[in-house]
Amino acid sequence: MIHLTLIIVDFLTGLLAAGAWALASAGGAIAAVLGGGFLGLSLLRKWRRRD
Repeated sequence: MIHLTLIIVDFLTGLLAAGAWALASAGGAIAAVLGGGFLGLSLLRKWRRRD
């Protein structure tokens, strides 16, 4: 019975770690998209102001 409990706890811990990793990588991707958009917008504004 203890072995089964350990397997379940290990499985849940693995799911939690995988979920946290997926959330962190998704957050990094969202930050990259927002940063790229912000950089593009600022470059566009500088380019339009130059004319």
